[in-house]
Amino acid sequence: MTLSGRNAVIVTVGGIVSLCLNLFLIGLLVGGLWHGPHHGWGPPRPMAADDRPSSGEPSKIGFMTVPPEISKELKDVLAPHEAEIDKMRDAMRLARAEVAKQLSADPFDPAAFEQALNAMQQQGQLAQQMMHGLIVEAAPKLSPEMRQRWAKRWLAPRGDDGRPPADDQPK
Repeated sequence: MTLSGRNAVIVTVGGIVSLCLNLFLIGLLVGGLWHGPHHGWGPPRPMAADDRPSSGEPSKIGFMTVPPEISKELKDVLAPHEAEIDKMRDAMRLARAEVAKQLSADPFDPAAFEQALNAMQQQGQLAQQMMHGLIVEAAPKLSPEMRQRWAKRWLAPRGDDGRPPADDQPK
């Protein structure tokens, strides 16, 4: 059977559309495998200890970003508090989700939005109090050199990428 005229055009266009759709879906799958579940749609997954960056990039411990050498020394101090830190992270994630929900609501309710913002602020203050307590517990256990490096990190300008200052690289 040979296709000609209108039928040939329909089959050709259908084949091209099918090819484009398949390439798009394959791209999504490969991108998801390549970048992992923390990129793309959905909430970010908590960073596991094995996923933490190395080679001088900052590590995320609790809500703090610290140089990798310091994070190694802090693990013993923070390990007993890991469940509490995870619970606080989840509460912050839920508070941010509620703010986003209220912000995107239609019709928009300014009072509900303000209430969600206030709840998120209170949750943030609780998280800061907890992390400040952990910092106070951890700091005496660090060497003077590590405390100096961490102090540099506190004074460094904050960027969106969370990278350490140029002179704060592992030696």
